[in-house]
Amino acid sequence: MKKYTLVCFSIFIVGVFHSLVPHAVFGAEDSTAEKVFEKHKATLQRTEIQSVLNIFKASKGSTRLTSEDIRENLSHIGADPEALKTLIEDAEVQALFNDAEFQALLQDPEALEELIGLANAGWIELLARTFPSLVLFLIIAVTLFTLGKGADWLVDEAVALSTRWGLGKAVIGATIVSVGTTTPEAAVSVLSALQGKPGLALGNAVGSIICDTGLILGLASLIAPLPLNRQLASRLSNVQVGAGILMVAACFPWSSPAKVFSDGGVLPQLVGVVFVVLLGLYIWQSIRWAGSMPSDTEDTEDTHAEAEEGNTFRILLKLIGSIAIIVVSAQILIPTVSVMAERIGVPKHIISATLVAFGTSLPELVTAITAVRRGHGELAVGNIIGADILNVLFVAGVSAAATQGGLQADGQFFQFLFPAMLFILIVFRCGIFVSGDQLKRPFGIVLVATWLLVTILSYVLSIEMH
Repeated sequence: MKKYTLVCFSIFIVGVFHSLVPHAVFGAEDSTAEKVFEKHKATLQRTEIQSVLNIFKASKGSTRLTSEDIRENLSHIGADPEALKTLIEDAEVQALFNDAEFQALLQDPEALEELIGLANAGWIELLARTFPSLVLFLIIAVTLFTLGKGADWLVDEAVALSTRWGLGKAVIGATIVSVGTTTPEAAVSVLSALQGKPGLALGNAVGSIICDTGLILGLASLIAPLPLNRQLASRLSNVQVGAGILMVAACFPWSSPAKVFSDGGVLPQLVGVVFVVLLGLYIWQSIRWAGSMPSDTEDTEDTHAEAEEGNTFRILLKLIGSIAIIVVSAQILIPTVSVMAERIGVPKHIISATLVAFGTSLPELVTAITAVRRGHGELAVGNIIGADILNVLFVAGVSAAATQGGLQADGQFFQFLFPAMLFILIVFRCGIFVSGDQLKRPFGIVLVATWLLVTILSYVLSIEMH
């Protein structure tokens, strides 16, 4: 408790100091992109307009988007005029295209990037932008506190449940806990797919696998060696690598393989349904494997007493509540920190490459770190392996199943993202193969270094891992 109080107090003091500094120092004055967004908020948040802006950005041309010759200009930048026919006669769209500030903004790549970011921002980030800096610091302090406490409760209840059911902590982490901590990825991806952004949905799942396996598991093993039930971990890791290979194979354009690096492929809706079915089989098989092995649970008398006194329903309810606290706190924390970082002058591309890409993996991070700190490293290993499997079968599967056209995997997926994902998964699989009954610190260094390499390459190649 003292630790959390000290953190919150420190953030509060920094917030007070920040609030006393003139706002101009921190760039509080609205930018051109913010002014345009406020004037045309409803129009810019329409999926069709966002598509036009993204195509315009990708074209890197000097064309103007005007209502007078919109058909010609949309054709010039590669948009389909017929698909956007309803926008042509829309008064709000014409008002946007005739806005002098909007037209000037289109010629500034950084301003256009900011406008696209605002148009894609969730309601929490937009709300955070209306708060003064001191309020943002207080929100950050509170969410950091709830994240820590939620993770403590989650680990306690997961250990109690594994004791009561006689299952290993790795299995509880790989099934129930993973389903909970991958909820943010599932929610973001399904919503993105339904809003016509299937590439974002798939990229979110792939990026989370890379971050979970390389960064989070690597950091966890650096804190302390992670105990392994080698037989169970090996089986789960085989499923983990197999799920990654299955996703790549499902997206591969088998009818035109020569165009894989240019046109990419699609994860079909039917395959998404198959993934969801495989998800149920995975959970069932994991429990079967655990039941055929001696329990690795060696808890204190207090933990046994807690498991005996509480019934399973109550433990499950507390577990779900803890997961909800972590997920909600993470969803509030990331956009709030992102807005705060922007105000103090952190470049937007740095924010995108770190906070945004890292955001949906935060529940796995706090769970893994807390589990290791409290001596339940096998729970952390199970959670990360399970989260990777669920990012394929649950996140990508449900997103594809909910989208008639499936999830689009453009050429960048096959050029970089899929190879990077498989590389990190294979490195981890090799680590389990050469490890004894523990994942030791040197292997943690290998995992974190692998993640850093992939992240640096993605930055150099301008590929977003989310």
